[in-house]
Amino acid sequence: MILLARSCHAAALAEIEALQPLAAGWKKEGFESEILQACAQIYCFFKDHQIVGFLALRSAGGFAEILNVAVAPAKTKQGIASSLLSHALACIKEQNVTQVSLEVAKDNQAAVALYQKAGLVILGERKDFYGPAKHAFIMGKNL
Repeated sequence: MILLARSCHAAALAEIEALQPLAAGWKKEGFESEILQACAQIYCFFKDHQIVGFLALRSAGGFAEILNVAVAPAKTKQGIASSLLSHALACIKEQNVTQVSLEVAKDNQAAVALYQKAGLVILGERKDFYGPAKHAFIMGKNL
């Protein structure tokens, strides 16, 4: 089941992210703040009544940016990230969003493949985006 995050979910989201070294590095307070943003949406994947993955994005003016995606390490390779991405893209399309983009670490092959499978294409590259010699792809698609 996929539901939008509420403030009471911030600790669980932070726990998942802390276990994923390639995630954005938000803490509990970061999730609490993001949940309160009018333009923010954090989709939570629940399994056995626990959050096992999430996708965070912001949307405004017909454009959305995916900011953060993580799945609990014990639950990877089960299609959770793909389900979250498909669900989020369908939801924002219903909200009249026409374009979506994101940055992803160039060496995060699993994430790049996930986004490409969902139809996002590489639009460019940001040098040193995640630190010295840690480059990012800019990916996006029209909905």
